[in-house]
Amino acid sequence: MKKVFLLVLVFFLSHSTVSAQEWINYKSEDLAFVASFPKEPTRTVQKVETAVGNLDMHMIMYSPTSDDDNAVYSVIRSDYPEGQFEDVDDEYNNTVLDGAVNGAVTNVNGELVFDNKITFNGYPARSIKIDITDGYIYINAYLVKNSMFITQVICYKSKDNNKEIERFFKTFELINVNK
Repeated sequence: MKKVFLLVLVFFLSHSTVSAQEWINYKSEDLAFVASFPKEPTRTVQKVETAVGNLDMHMIMYSPTSDDDNAVYSVIRSDYPEGQFEDVDDEYNNTVLDGAVNGAVTNVNGELVFDNKITFNGYPARSIKIDITDGYIYINAYLVKNSMFITQVICYKSKDNNKEIERFFKTFELINVNK
């Protein structure tokens, strides 16, 4: 009986280790971040019309096809014109982040569950959750000088608060932001 228990324990631990090792590190020197994804993400860029003109929205995204509690893992970066952020204060930064939160909720026709002001590496940020038809969108938005970084996970309602959401968010780090 002891041998069977030990074999089951070894199998469980080795399976957990294999699952943990499946995530890959994604590093983007030009976008100045690193994050881990369950599998290799794809990178795209889109022009987005905003109040301050057209911006490039760089998206690094992985959408699992099966066997995952989440539908999407992504990191998005957009750079605002530098002139928009000369001599800004906390109130201005909060206004920009408010716009990001409101835009995210409106774009998906969702309902804001929470909006927490946070700080990330000394930069102003928000942690939000949006209720959408079949799931939830978890977003961390970081305002780094004139750049907006957004990490996001979309999960199914039945899989809310799964451990992979926090795992993904914890892997995001800025690199080379002070050139």
